[in-house]
Amino acid sequence: MHDTLGHLMERNLFEVFGERDSVRRQVVIREIYAEACAFFDDQGQSTGRDAVNATAGRILEEHPGFVFRAVGRPQVNHDLGRLQWQFGPPDSPPVVTGMDVAVFQQGRIQALYVFLDKPSEDQS
Repeated sequence: MHDTLGHLMERNLFEVFGERDSVRRQVVIREIYAEACAFFDDQGQSTGRDAVNATAGRILEEHPGFVFRAVGRPQVNHDLGRLQWQFGPPDSPPVVTGMDVAVFQQGRIQALYVFLDKPSEDQS
């Protein structure tokens, strides 16, 4: 089961948040997210599959040409999973790094919490 849930996290990173086509993204969201799902980031909370689709679309629209890259493999502990990632232009250092933490329910993502790494104050 852990491999299956970890695979959901990878699909979420690449096929939802890395997919620029809204229709294709929506198909995957319906497969891997629970109907009453929630998405949390530093901007607030979004509820429902359509909100997840809109959030992913907004992120990709604001960053044309950027791609997500996984850092390592997902880790799953019972009904929680985490996946570290990088976001930026292909073949370049990442502009943003972070981690997704997913709460699973009945084999789907019930909630996704996104943590962004903040650069240290002493870096210029």
